[in-house]
Amino acid sequence: MQAILPILLLLCILSGHKVSADLRYRGNAVHPDYPGQCYYEELRQPIPKNQSYKPINRDGRCESIYCRQDYVIEIEFCGRHNLQPNETCRIESDMRRAYPACCPRLVCQTDSNFI
Repeated sequence: MQAILPILLLLCILSGHKVSADLRYRGNAVHPDYPGQCYYEELRQPIPKNQSYKPINRDGRCESIYCRQDYVIEIEFCGRHNLQPNETCRIESDMRRAYPACCPRLVCQTDSNFI
């Protein structure tokens, strides 16, 4: 019974964790001109194996592109959100920042007259 307790605790912690990213894969992304690198065609971007590329201010993309050892590209991007703007809060994305800081977030106005 004592061995089950840590597992249950871990499951409780993980169930409360919100995943805010999605993941896509591209296979056979070998760069035609640079051996040992992947090629992300959409941005014409070479990426060395086992490294990531996080575009900033490129075509409105907010993602992290990772080149695996087997030339498969993993593209992590902002997941869907259910943020709701209201009178004091708005949804913002700062495309001048790298992933995940560029993902949409709710920014709320504070009452500056409050003492």
